Amino acid sequence: MLKLALTFKWLGALLMCLLLAGIFAALAQWQVTRSVLPNSDNAGWDIVQTEPIENIAQPGQSNTFNEISKAGKKKVLTEVTTNLTVNAQAAVLVANRIQLDGTEGYWLVMPATTQSGRLYVAVGFIAEQSPAKVVLAEARKLILPMALLTVQGRYIPNEAPQQQLDVDTLSTLSIAQLLNLPGLSQGVESNTYSGALALTHKNQFSSIPNLETITIGLAKSESELNWLSAFYAIEWTVFALFALFIWWRLLSDAYLKQQSKIG
Repeated sequence: MLKLALTFKWLGALLMCLLLAGIFAALAQWQVTRSVLPNSDNAGWDIVQTEPIENIAQPGQSNTFNEISKAGKKKVLTEVTTNLTVNAQAAVLVANRIQLDGTEGYWLVMPATTQSGRLYVAVGFIAEQSPAKVVLAEARKLILPMALLTVQGRYIPNEAPQQQLDVDTLSTLSIAQLLNLPGLSQGVESNTYSGALALTHKNQFSSIPNLETITIGLAKSESELNWLSAFYAIEWTVFALFALFIWWRLLSDAYLKQQSKIG
């Protein structure tokens, strides 16, 4: 059988099958790179792109937006932009916020209205409780024009509610709790975004003393598996093995036929 396999005809057939198997293996490898999104971390990203918030979320709908994606080997961060009007008089604090450098403190959060519905916006960070209360008082004194403000930042998911720290301070960024606060309940859940917008660039409130720009890294998360790409990777691997099997099977049949003639 080895002698038959080393003939010009079967070596040519083997070369063709190896070529096909190589193509299938390359396709399988390509699908593998698309099937797993590595753990996100605070190392940053390679590309920042901006999308209108209406392109990635709608009021009253569950949040399915992934702000981190892959473009080849590059990590892409998608920020959102929108035009809105804010209600600074209804501002509150959200505790247990952590800046990228590890500083713990508070976010100043305000209800806002976009063209599509209600959106809660975190406009800045304050490191300590006493300054945070002062910033909150100053923000509530602001009288803003009704003109639309153009803002840009990170669209972040809703958090589970926890016991409120005091009348002006929430423990978590819970949209349900924000909706139920006195003075903030004019809207309804069906007309409210399920996530919140954290302004990670200087904005109209950055001039308030002790109010810092929010910095957010990428939270550690488990790797995400794209099952469709994983299935395709397995499928191309099977095709590669099948190409070699076909060569072996045809060679075996030819050898048996040759032996039957000799016998």
